[in-house]
Amino acid sequence: MSNARFRANRHAAENARSYTRMHLTLANICVDIEDAAVIGGVLMTNAASHSGVPAYAQIPMQWVLLQTSELLIQVQDSRRDFPNFDEAVTWEPAEGEKPRGLWIARQLGAKIAFAPTEAGKIVQALIKPLEVPAWDSPVARRLPPPISRTPPPWPPYAPQARTPSCLKPLA
Repeated sequence: MSNARFRANRHAAENARSYTRMHLTLANICVDIEDAAVIGGVLMTNAASHSGVPAYAQIPMQWVLLQTSELLIQVQDSRRDFPNFDEAVTWEPAEGEKPRGLWIARQLGAKIAFAPTEAGKIVQALIKPLEVPAWDSPVARRLPPPISRTPPPWPPYAPQARTPSCLKPLA
């Protein structure tokens, strides 16, 4: 679907979040875009923080839409190992402790995996598509109508809620 590179500096996570949000919105992917942006930011934070590369290094990130409509976000870094991967993936914050890292991604529904490569490793998050309600269900009846493509006349108007195309009935 797409790939990009982000410098491993203090802006890496926010750049990855912003780019993920923009890219998935333009691609009209049927996942929770805000959750996917946060998940992408978490993966980028881990790569920038734990790979040991200098701040000017570039970290590749890739977004792949699978045939199952699942979104796969991958981040590659130069470190081949992932020390304590099982602990990092299953970590739970203690009462009063601030949530962090892969726990946040898991709470947003991502399945996390990693694999070593010749150039380092790839850490990936698999994100399920939004569930499409049956059109006669109570939830679907409450969905806002699709946005009209013709804007109302001046003065400026309030933005309307937008229904993702994956949730619109086929004509």
